[in-house]
Amino acid sequence: MDYGFWQERWREGRLGFHEQGGSKKLRQHWQTFCSWWQPASAGTPGRVLVPLCGKSHDMSFLARQGLEVIGVEFVETAVNAFFEEAGVIPERRELQHGVRYRHDNLSIIAGDFFEIEAADIGPIDCIYDRAALVAVPPAWRPRYLKQLAQLSRPGAGLFAITFEHDLGSGPPFSVPDAEALLALHFESERQSALDIVDDEPRFRERGASTFLEVVWFGRRK
Repeated sequence: MDYGFWQERWREGRLGFHEQGGSKKLRQHWQTFCSWWQPASAGTPGRVLVPLCGKSHDMSFLARQGLEVIGVEFVETAVNAFFEEAGVIPERRELQHGVRYRHDNLSIIAGDFFEIEAADIGPIDCIYDRAALVAVPPAWRPRYLKQLAQLSRPGAGLFAITFEHDLGSGPPFSVPDAEALLALHFESERQSALDIVDDEPRFRERGASTFLEVVWFGRRK
């Protein structure tokens, strides 16, 4: 991972990857996902992991669904920005592999996702990945998915959004082999694919002629 690249993006405020207001795809597909995958303890809130979360508004949406949300983000500036924009002061606690900021049922751990251990976050029932896998360089993808599997229980749900494009570079990286990659640790189904290149002039300016946004549902093996 090019940690310096992301530190610089946050420092300069170049946050084109941050979806203001949260992901429309999450809101469109959430209830369908819940029907497709049922938490182990029906009727009780589950615990959802949001890797490489930035200051995503999707975490607030998930918390409003009654889930306990645990984000992980190595850029501490992003963590502080999330709570500042929410207008709350989180509790701060040192962990073995980072610092946990928590308010009500939402926590963000400021630390390296690849160093986080299960003891830092507790049992995970579900994973929400919007633009996390596509931020990981191709060579790091197997390690990233292995880490997701190690941090989640068997049967844990996966809601993932990936991209397929012809930019030729990233991030965001194209993941045309997402089904095969996910199959290493998850049983997955492709739910939808929409070409959003006309809605994203920044990608057309970079040379893209197609930019598919793909929604996946999965279940940890």
